Amino acid sequence: MSESVWEPITGELWWPWPLDEAGVAALMQEITDRSLLGAFAAGQPEAGQTVIEMLLARNAAGRVAVLDQGGEAAPGPDYRMLAQSFSLALGAAADVDGFSYQAPAAEAAFRLAEEPELGESGGTDVEDPMVLRTVLVGNMRHEDLIMFGTLNRVELQVLDDKTVPGRSVVVVEGEAAPGLYNWPAETKPLVALMNLDGLRAVEVWLPGAVNDPSNNLWHAWQPQPKPFATTDKASAETLRLLGTLVRSTEPSTAGIAQALDLDAEAESRLRDLMQGPEDGEVLARTAVALGLPELAGRLAEAPVAAVGQPVTVMPPLPMAKALLEVIATPTSGHSPFAKWHRTVLAHPELLAGSAAVAAGAAAVLFRAAARHRSPRNGIMRAGALSLVTEAAGELVFYSFLKSRRNRRR
Repeated sequence: MSESVWEPITGELWWPWPLDEAGVAALMQEITDRSLLGAFAAGQPEAGQTVIEMLLARNAAGRVAVLDQGGEAAPGPDYRMLAQSFSLALGAAADVDGFSYQAPAAEAAFRLAEEPELGESGGTDVEDPMVLRTVLVGNMRHEDLIMFGTLNRVELQVLDDKTVPGRSVVVVEGEAAPGLYNWPAETKPLVALMNLDGLRAVEVWLPGAVNDPSNNLWHAWQPQPKPFATTDKASAETLRLLGTLVRSTEPSTAGIAQALDLDAEAESRLRDLMQGPEDGEVLARTAVALGLPELAGRLAEAPVAAVGQPVTVMPPLPMAKALLEVIATPTSGHSPFAKWHRTVLAHPELLAGSAAVAAGAAAVLFRAAARHRSPRNGIMRAGALSLVTEAAGELVFYSFLKSRRNRRR
């Protein structure tokens, strides 16, 4: 059967407890008994794992590829039936190509009354705290950092990059989503080096359209796919089909090289790093290959306190205060609004005068609406309320600017 009729799909199995050696052996036997064609996405399964991802193939009728007696790819069970049978046989929740199934738990699988015996100390193991650390490197504006920290509810630790004026190294400890923040064009290229509890990854956002995949590179260091043992019997044509499932696409680094002004040697070194093994030094080496400070990669592995460099700490602010901080940041450019904005920030008393004018106009409209009964009264009251809101906002902003100026004296 031609490989062109097959399309790659993924399958996942997950357990509420870590697999033991017997569980891994049972999984391997199930795959062998079914003669499935495919691979484990993240290397050979090992005891201690709770999630196993598989790379499979299915045809247009929804039948999963298996090996026939001659080693050729042939239609096997429906992918939904495969998910159900895996769940029933292994006690795992299963998802194959978007179809999820979890078999009713057998009483023997949980045995809640028979807890494992403790050692002589009677103590329990203390789990290591989860490490979630992201390091951002780029020309990030102060107001964007304020809003990013506030929206993600995380503290930011900011270091100046001594090698490039205006560029900052920002350390975020905890859950954060830099890819979901609407970073302005002048911030990009923006690089994130991540250590997500041992999963090391790099993400780069380049200038250009946000919805263009070529402007967003994500790479995580994970084990290479491991074909199922059943493929030992596969024919040459079937092995080609397997190759389409496990093919490791070379990361596209041309856009990064252009945006970060990398030479051919640095780009080649970056590709080699991305396709190489993962260790505690890979993020530091990747930072150097990208032309960034080596420190940025090391900060993804160790707390800022170990660096010994000046750090500006930015705690998350309440949203209202964060918005005032953003509004109080001078606008760049030469447009009339930008010039007016900078003038108001330099002379906050203008806001007090503007608020007084708006409040006076609101009072006039309210009195006019009260004296005359006409269909226009509603419009006048709405206009008056709008002016009152404007005046109140200007007074709040004036008070904020005045307070901030007094703090700096």
